[in-house]
Amino acid sequence: MSEQSGAEPGILSTRQRRFIAALLLAPSIRQAAAAARVSERSAWKYLADPLVKAELAARQDGLVQAAATQLAEDMSLARSVLRKTMLAADTADGTRIMAARGLLEFSMRMLELWALTGRVVATEQRLSELEAHVARE
Repeated sequence: MSEQSGAEPGILSTRQRRFIAALLLAPSIRQAAAAARVSERSAWKYLADPLVKAELAARQDGLVQAAATQLAEDMSLARSVLRKTMLAADTADGTRIMAARGLLEFSMRMLELWALTGRVVATEQRLSELEAHVARE
């Protein structure tokens, strides 16, 4: 189902690559199609193509990972500000308490996320093992 228009099988066409790039920036499929200079009908066909879907997912994952890295850096800075505020003797008690509460809430959320991540990984591993077992039978 891949549009080949001169491209080799298993390789995205120039139009497909252009559409994917536009879709990452556009708020709608219609606007992405217009920006990529393809018809909206072609855009929907591209989105049904497993090769296009895989490339789009990979590009979106890359964007999410980059954003997560930046957020982690920002969280570290925010934590430092809260910690300094909490420990500063010349800061009002109410402000210090709010900073301490913020740190505690942040810490609890991070611990919960860490625990859930471990559980998800274990569940996915178990599911993979079960699927492999069923496939062998």
